[in-house]
Amino acid sequence: MKIVTLRFGELEIPDEKIIHFPKGLLGFEQFKKFVILQRQDSEPFKWLQCLDDSNLAFVITNPGYFFPNYKIELHIKELEDIEVTDGSGVETYVIVTIPKDISQMSANLQGPIVINTDTGLGKQIVLVNGPYTIRHYIIEELEKRQARAKSKEPLALQIG
Repeated sequence: MKIVTLRFGELEIPDEKIIHFPKGLLGFEQFKKFVILQRQDSEPFKWLQCLDDSNLAFVITNPGYFFPNYKIELHIKELEDIEVTDGSGVETYVIVTIPKDISQMSANLQGPIVINTDTGLGKQIVLVNGPYTIRHYIIEELEKRQARAKSKEPLALQIG
């Protein structure tokens, strides 16, 4: 499949890379076909590029990169429509919002995207009754992690 995108120009997408979202994404239910684009200069972020509307793309990331304690518990019934039968072959991403003030960049941990890499089917899940919201601040989390890491560093001894 060939597509001309707003951000990436003309792309040739192999059929096996196309991810089908039978129910679309929240607020974008009419769009069903996407592809994940990776660029080395934007790691750990990726793009979820819509193939139904070449102007639509979402910044996504693996939530474990910024939120190492992020865990979701799903009943297997919630994943039947993307043909998940066990935990293998599943990738999880979250949508990232990047406003003009980069310090306010946030991840939607309440609405993770789950992809069955074996079937190429995806679904956005809404986590209810959990600790996550739609706005977890990434820079703030990185600063907390750096502070924790520094507090665990051994003190340098000077002898002399």
